[in-house]
Parts: sequence; structure tokens; C-alpha cells
Amino acid sequence: MKKSLGSTTVWTASSTLVKILIGLLVVKLLAVTFGTEGVGRAANYMTLLTVLGVFAGGGIFNGVTKYVAEYEEKPAQLQAVLATSSLIIVLFSALVGILLFGFAVPIANFLFAENGYQSVIRVLAVLQFGMALSNYFLAILRGQRNAKANALSIIIGSLLGMLLFLLAQHYLGYQGALIGLALIPALTFLPAIVVLKKSFSLRLFKPHFESEQAKKLLKFSGMVLITAITLPVAYIVMRDRLLEFYSLHDVGLWQGVSKISDAYLQFITAAFSVYLLPTFAKLNDPRQIQREVGKALKFVLPTVLLVSIAIYLLRELVIRILFSEQFLPMENLFIWQLLGDVFKVSAYVFGYLIVAKAALKLYVLAEISQFILLLGTSYWLIPLNGAVGATQSYLITYFSYFMLCVIGFALYLKRAGKPLTQQ
Repeated sequence: MKKSLGSTTVWTASSTLVKILIGLLVVKLLAVTFGTEGVGRAANYMTLLTVLGVFAGGGIFNGVTKYVAEYEEKPAQLQAVLATSSLIIVLFSALVGILLFGFAVPIANFLFAENGYQSVIRVLAVLQFGMALSNYFLAILRGQRNAKANALSIIIGSLLGMLLFLLAQHYLGYQGALIGLALIPALTFLPAIVVLKKSFSLRLFKPHFESEQAKKLLKFSGMVLITAITLPVAYIVMRDRLLEFYSLHDVGLWQGVSKISDAYLQFITAAFSVYLLPTFAKLNDPRQIQREVGKALKFVLPTVLLVSIAIYLLRELVIRILFSEQFLPMENLFIWQLLGDVFKVSAYVFGYLIVAKAALKLYVLAEISQFILLLGTSYWLIPLNGAVGATQSYLITYFSYFMLCVIGFALYLKRAGKPLTQQ
């Protein structure tokens, strides 16, 4: 069956919609129950969850997707990749769990800037194992380009996680809600493994070390490590700077508009990970790569632009539905944030190409560029304009990043015969 970006988007739309609605419902509950300060206080903890969402298990999952796609007709190599991946995930998750549990007090004090949240971090030390397994099994399904199975796993796992979030918040209050935020991404492995059992023998997942495959996979781990160090640190610094010059209320407003972006952009990035990553992984001819990049941009740019315009025009209604009247000053942030989203997602088309080709040097350069741009512009704009300045920094960063990607891709095509992996 022919699989295109459009059909993949249709397959993943339902699961992404469920995931988005659950994410927005969670933010709504936090906003109504705990106000802008409650949302602001959780900001750094949410950043940690984002980091664990990509780095739990060693961050090798884009590599798993790439090599499952490449070795689809090579069972021996596929088995070696899965066995080595399992070993890396077990070892890395154990290490992260020990660190989170052992240093729960200083980590909690750093994230929340007050005492009493170490139990949340200790629970997270356990839940990150579930995040790692969820990412692993979904990465395999993406490598197979099995969008339907991927969608069902996400839907069932998200609904189960949401149920437990509600219970945790009801019985444990604010800290229960924080634990519930981690439960939602941690339970997707349960339906995913049921789906995978139909196409894989569980013996293929028995941990075993293959040095050749480990070297390939750990290159992707290095990429994710750079992501975990750069952008989350930049956002933490920006939030601290916003708190230094303004208030926790302003942090909550910025966190709120960021969550709206995260929610609707999942529609696009979900299709990227299911379709673009394995598609780019199989392409080596520069002309074919150029054609695929062109197709993706023709789909992405108008889609994000139209959605952004709709959200901007309905921004007051969006705030009232998703948050509360306390968040109405957020209206001033939308124009900058949404324009930044357009350039960010367009740039990520090139980013997925870099990941698919395991071009580590280019990836590091791209991440460091975003890091420097965010920190540099926010250092100036946040004291000047507060939360609005944070979104202005976001727009400047991703407009500049998009232009750098376009120029870099044009130079690559000009040198056409040289594989991207050698850049």
C-alpha cells in the first residue's frame, strides 16, 4: 500500500487530536484549579518531562525508526538493532532512575524553587521507565510506517493516562497533578506492545549487545543529548529571567501560550515522525530528497499558516475555553508566538532530514544555533517587554533558524553528489 504524507496525516490525525485534547484538558485543570501561579510553578517540571519524553531510554528512538525502516527486508540486522536497542534502553533508564531517586531533593528544589516536592521526583524516577518503553515501541511502529497501529497505541495510552491523572489530582492535589502529568506519556507502551506482538516475536527484544549497531544508535543518542542540554536549558533560563524581572503570573502566561503552540503543532510533527523520518532514511538521491522536501513544505507552510490565523482571530475565545479569565492578558503574546510557529515547523522539515541521515555535526550546529539565538535575544527582550519579549525572542530565533536551514539546504544541493552523512 502506498503511504504518503497526506494519508499518514489522516491516519495520525485522530490520535493526535486525542493527545492534544488531553493535553489541553490537563492545562485547563491546572489553570482553573491552581491559577497562573500553579501553571508557572510547574513550568520547569514540564520542561523536565519534555526532556525525558525524548531522552528517556537513551534518546535512540529516531535511530530505531530509521533502522527498522532500512532493515525491513533484512531480518538478521533488524534483530541486532532491536536487541541492542533494548539493552541501551534498560541500562540508560536504570541510570536515570537512580539519579532521579538519589538526588530527588536538590532536583525538586531547583525545579520548583521551594521545598516539599521530592516525592514527585521519586515517582518520576519510576515512571520514566514507562516513557522509555513507550517511545521504543512507538519508534518501531513508525519505522514500519504503521500509522494505524501507532495511532491506536497513542489513543488508548493517552486515555488511560488521563484517567489516572484525574485520580491522582483528586486524591493528592497539586502534587498528584504533577505526577499525573508524567503518567500520561508513561502508559502508551501497554497498548503498543499488544500491537507489536502481532508482527514481532518478543524474543527479538531480548537485550543483547552488538557493537556495530550500538555505534549507529548512540549517534542518535548524542543528537538527543544536545537537544536535552540546549533548548530546555534555554527555556529554563528564560523563565528564570522572566521571574527575576516580572512575576510567576507572567511565567504562567508565557507557559500558557507555549502550551497552545505545542498542542496544535503536534498535528504536523506527528506526521513528520511517522512519515518524513523513515522516508528520508530511504532516500539517497539529492533530487529525490529535494522533491520530498518540496512536497513537505508545500503541505506544512499553508497548513500552519491557516491554523495560526484561525487561532489568532479566535484568541480570546481560545483563552476562555482552555484557561480562565486570569489568562486574558495572554492575548498580547499570540501574534509573536504564532508567527514563530510557522517558521519553526517549516525549519523542522530540514531538521528531520538531518536526523534521518544521522548528520551529527549538522545537528549539533543547528541546536547550538537555536540555543544562542534564544538566549541572546531573550536576554535583551525579556527585561524590556516581559512575557511579550519572550515570544518576540521565539519569533526572531525561528525566523533566523529557518533562513539558515534554507541556505544550508541550497548549498547541499549545489554540491549534489556528496552524501549528507558526510557533512
